[in-house]
Amino acid sequence: MKAHIGVAAESGLVHSVVGTAANVADITQVGKLLHGDESMVGGDAGFTGVDKRPEHEGRKVIC
Repeated sequence: MKAHIGVAAESGLVHSVVGTAANVADITQVGKLLHGDESMVGGDAGFTGVDKRPEHEGRKVIC
């Protein structure tokens, strides 16, 4: 099992949690972790390339 967690950068508060099987790629869960008009997405190497997906175009990614 893997937990994907969305956290507000300003406050550090958790706003979303998605549980998946361990073999589910992190990048496929980004849409479920975002909740508004985020302009920046931070994560590990599992999120590399998220800014190239049409649904996340215009977001800055920090990995």
